[in-house]
Amino acid sequence: MKIHKVKIYQEFDAPIAQVWEAFNDHANFGKMMGQNVDRIVDSPTADNINGVGSVRLIKLPIAPFEETIRKSEKPTCIEYQISKGTPLHHHYGSMQFKSLSAQKTALDYSIEVGSKIPLVGLLLKIALQKGIGSSLKNYAKRLKK
Repeated sequence: MKIHKVKIYQEFDAPIAQVWEAFNDHANFGKMMGQNVDRIVDSPTADNINGVGSVRLIKLPIAPFEETIRKSEKPTCIEYQISKGTPLHHHYGSMQFKSLSAQKTALDYSIEVGSKIPLVGLLLKIALQKGIGSSLKNYAKRLKK
């Protein structure tokens, strides 16, 4: 099984705390990505119900799936893993946020995908690169207004 890597870099005209909060909130993250997303399990962390251990349900029409937050460090990092409802053998996402200035933030978003079914990982890599890349650009444009 080959692991395919998606890497996306995007800058936002907003402070790091604002950008991190937008990605941390599961419902808002779903809106950004153009998907219907609900938090179905709260994190046991008292100060961040969307933090480590929380689970979000991504309601794709054909194949809904769940992602579990594995790492959450405000305001620099969010990592997640698909935990249920996918034929993928491997899927891990990492969002690293970096403050470039008081009003500018960079996001390095990487996703690893792998499937035992030939070509599925490669096709998903292409779809994620295009779909997420486009969604991030649109969010960055909205912040400029």
